[in-house]
Amino acid sequence: MGICDVLRYLMATNRVVLVTGASRGFGRAIAIELAKGGDRVILNFRRSMTEVQGVYDEIQKLGGQAKIYRADMGDESKISGMMDVIRDEYGHLDSIIANASFGIPGPLLTTKSKAWDITMDATARSLLNLAQYGVPLMRQGGHIVSVSSYGHERILPGYGVVGVAKGAVATLTKALAVELAPKGIIVNGVLPGVSPTKSMMAIPGAAEALEMVTQQTPMGRLVTPEEVAKVVAFLVSGHANMIVGQQLIIDGGAILV
Repeated sequence: MGICDVLRYLMATNRVVLVTGASRGFGRAIAIELAKGGDRVILNFRRSMTEVQGVYDEIQKLGGQAKIYRADMGDESKISGMMDVIRDEYGHLDSIIANASFGIPGPLLTTKSKAWDITMDATARSLLNLAQYGVPLMRQGGHIVSVSSYGHERILPGYGVVGVAKGAVATLTKALAVELAPKGIIVNGVLPGVSPTKSMMAIPGAAEALEMVTQQTPMGRLVTPEEVAKVVAFLVSGHANMIVGQQLIIDGGAILV
């Protein structure tokens, strides 16, 4: 191995990556996948210490490095405080995986202002705040990946303001991509199809819905969190830097039919 190879290896394994909502589902899989590649992963979570501890333990078993940080992504002051800790401990940040979101579904005509605010803050404004407080730590460039859904492209019954928030995430992703590309910060989004995650299975009628989607999907099966994680890992690898401001759909072709 030559000196250039050694330097590239050290740079790759020295990356600091923040994954929000890392305790389960897509966030969990993404955190583990990035840790496998040598990244030092900050595991953000909001509620379950037990679940995020399980992710941390899994990374440790793989020989990876991780830290746990609790913060509500719907609270700007918590995001700011988290970035202060990252700056003090690591001195820089290379990638942000904006996976955490929270929404209150229901018909739009009965949506209360509080439900609107909670959903928009946790799902859309959180992405903006992560960029505002995280970009100053990306002095050598970096990557931001939003993890959302295509609920803003298809009007789903009862999705209500959640779909609107997803639309805001899509627009923010594109706008941030244009604004940050000159700084060497590459912004993209991934839109996974439905998957039997814990959050999905908590929705009434989830099993029946998943079976219907499975039958309609050209690939004949649902996407897994691990498959989504590999796409995210590619986007932040440095091998995809000319993919800018895109929303990559990962659903086995389900949106096509």
